[in-house]
Amino acid sequence: MEILWLRRDLRLSDNEIFSAGAGAKRSILPLFIVDPQFFRAQPVSPLKVRFLAESLANLHKNLQERGSRLTILEGDSVELIKTLTETLLDQGQRPRLRRNRDAQTSYGLERDRKIDQYFNERNLQTCWGTNHFLQTTLNLDQWWREYHGFQQCPLLVSPTHLSTPDFDLALPQLTPAEFAQKYGGHITLPSSPFYGGEDQALVTLDSFLTHRFRGYHWRLSRPWEAQQGATSLLSAHLYWGTISSRTIYQYVYSHKTTRPQDKFALKAFCDRLRWFDKFTGRLYFHPEWANCNQYPEFDEIYNLAPLDDERKSLFHAWQNGQTGYPLVDASMRQLNTTGWMSFRMRALCATFLTINCGVSWQYGADYFLAKLIDGSAAINNWQWQAQAGATNPMSESFRIYNPTKNLKDKDPKLRFVYHWVPELRGYPLEDLLTSKPSTQNKYVLPIVDWAKTRRTNGKRLSDLRRRIRDRITVEGGDVYDDAIKAQATVEKYLAVKDEQYAEYQRQQASCTVS
Repeated sequence: MEILWLRRDLRLSDNEIFSAGAGAKRSILPLFIVDPQFFRAQPVSPLKVRFLAESLANLHKNLQERGSRLTILEGDSVELIKTLTETLLDQGQRPRLRRNRDAQTSYGLERDRKIDQYFNERNLQTCWGTNHFLQTTLNLDQWWREYHGFQQCPLLVSPTHLSTPDFDLALPQLTPAEFAQKYGGHITLPSSPFYGGEDQALVTLDSFLTHRFRGYHWRLSRPWEAQQGATSLLSAHLYWGTISSRTIYQYVYSHKTTRPQDKFALKAFCDRLRWFDKFTGRLYFHPEWANCNQYPEFDEIYNLAPLDDERKSLFHAWQNGQTGYPLVDASMRQLNTTGWMSFRMRALCATFLTINCGVSWQYGADYFLAKLIDGSAAINNWQWQAQAGATNPMSESFRIYNPTKNLKDKDPKLRFVYHWVPELRGYPLEDLLTSKPSTQNKYVLPIVDWAKTRRTNGKRLSDLRRRIRDRITVEGGDVYDDAIKAQATVEKYLAVKDEQYAEYQRQQASCTVS
């Protein structure tokens, strides 16, 4: 019996554990566990739950068409895997556990360690598959070659027949419909451009490559264009693994186009796909960076100390789209309603909260994760740290987005702002650039003076970055290595990282399924 434990790899095609499980010529048990930690770590967007429910239902349908089915269990992953394994052992089975590697926070690493220990103690086999490109190297050229080598490996073919016999698990199970009803059936949700499932992922990719990709390189930074489908709409699919990054990569590079601007648009998209893979690898090897500053000097201003009354008020206004800056407010209201906003607007809202309002990036990152349908700690939390100016201190400059300038440049016709901030309809752009609606009590006053906070808070941040550069220059050594050594909390993860990396290197020796 092959236990195929699915986490964020909810697909049949280009999925190593399905290809390997089918190749083992044994019966399989596709398994998904609804772990309370998913809901316990922070509030979860109902839209993300709905997307997951749709993805589970689609996977179950596709498995049934191949003679199998999806088993959904609910509870603590470690205890459920143990109970399931003991049940199969009592029935004369010798179960083998297959999982794909997944970028995890400390909880996931500890969970996997306990399960591996349990299987080792019982002399049972566990096998790891490669769901993502996971490589760390200081040599950018080497990383680039290995990344493209991985992405160009032949896609693993979806099995045409899978065998899952009927047997009593002696464990309560949920059907996909029961999961949807229990965790999201009581919530009225708005319409969303994101629909879960492997089948829908391929439809979305096809529609993107057919027509929506045109102008991607500039339209993704225009919030109204992005809202109308100018982006790929694949981010949630990548998060839940209803499609692999490698599949998208190969579909894009096989797309035939002769127009230079179309080629540029596809290149811009592939750049962002590569960022997704790189951020995923970064979290895999450094899970502590999901919550900790990469450089300890930034702990002075970015930490999880309780917010004082002033910052509580600023944070609350930011959350509710009541900052007095139209583009920030429109973006936050879009997030609260739809569970999504474009990347540039995420960056703008992040710098506004951290640098202008002085709220630690961890608070904003957690709020985004609770709201985003595609919220991934790998990208979200690192980008929050980056937009807060807490990464790459060897650079003497860092970006602070100007919400007024971006309003003029990215939404000059105010279609995005009028849609999400209806109290501003009828005011021309000139009035919004000079805050006239605020003076007439039609719109909230700005909660901070952007120019003033940019100078004062920006200078404090610049001074910290200079201190780090000076320290690294005096101590010598590589910047990346120094960042690892400087972070005290990283030590407990190093052994896990080295073990993960060694195992991954062994598996990457070839592109064939072991």
